Amino acid sequence: MNTTAKLTSSSIKMFVRNRQAVFFTLFVPIVIMTIFGLLGFDNVPKIDVGVVQEPANQHVFSDQLKQISALDVHFGTEDDERARLADGDRAAVLLIPAAVDQRQLTPLSPATITVLKNVGKPQEAGTVVSLVRQMLDQATLAAAQAPTLFQLDVQEVNARNLKYIDFLLPGIVALAIMQMAVFSVAFVFVDYKEKGILKRLLATPMKPFQFVSANVITRLLVAVVQAAILIVVGVLVFKAHVIGSYWLLLPSVILGGVMFLGLGFTISGLAKTVEAVPAIANLVVFPMLFLGGTFFPLDIMPTWLQSIVQYLPLTYLSDALRSVMTESASFTAISHDLFWMLGWSAVLVFLANLTFGFEEKRV
Repeated sequence: MNTTAKLTSSSIKMFVRNRQAVFFTLFVPIVIMTIFGLLGFDNVPKIDVGVVQEPANQHVFSDQLKQISALDVHFGTEDDERARLADGDRAAVLLIPAAVDQRQLTPLSPATITVLKNVGKPQEAGTVVSLVRQMLDQATLAAAQAPTLFQLDVQEVNARNLKYIDFLLPGIVALAIMQMAVFSVAFVFVDYKEKGILKRLLATPMKPFQFVSANVITRLLVAVVQAAILIVVGVLVFKAHVIGSYWLLLPSVILGGVMFLGLGFTISGLAKTVEAVPAIANLVVFPMLFLGGTFFPLDIMPTWLQSIVQYLPLTYLSDALRSVMTESASFTAISHDLFWMLGWSAVLVFLANLTFGFEEKRV
């Protein structure tokens, strides 16, 4: 026990002194979080609409259009707006005649508003047509002095409005744990094996499991510190919300670290040289990077793909962290994810035992 503690202390010092490891463990995840946090996925893009008015128009209709927050209204000549539409800069262009001024309209002389739709933006153009049709219907009812049959009662509710950063932060934490556990173990141990360091350790009184245990404990501690720093940065800098128990995040972080450490040792056992590590690791890690629920929810994927990616190790870690941080989930609520992570840990640790060895070359 004393030997393992001393090895753990030495392993921590080695990890901290390794600037490259610290850089990829802390700085890179923060950079990724900053990039995606500043992209503004929360902001709903406005629909660009061109408006062409005849000089005599009293701007009654276009003034109402400008009040719709979902639209970005642009005014110009017909030739200019048609050119913008052809270039894809407009979802639709409205040609409004002067007679649209409500005081000039009669049932016997209705005005015609021409809508030029961009076939390349069918949803946005359809929204414009629906809004215009709704405005014209309201104007028709007002002109006919039709009685009001319905009233709209709008009530404000203090709901829990989560931003994209609230979704992103748990995924970044899960991604960082995976990257640290897999690459730090795979590169370091393959390098040690290639240089014969691991083989020479067998000649010392130290037992192999003590050396491995010290490195596992070191990286689990790093995973906890890594997750804590990322969460603090997300909350203080990007104003993310963590509404669940911080202590409940701990078992997910540790179990996720064990799971991916098993993957890291498996890769270090399969790789013959340091150069082979990124090829093997990226083959496994890269698909989970985009399909493990890190940056985007799984429900936007095709159904057939969801049935596959829901079983990825990173998916369970991301889901457990996100459930606690954004939904204040209890231990029972995330037990399904924890059980699956425990199962993946058993499988990956078993594979690590089959593949990993202290020799430089495996026959």
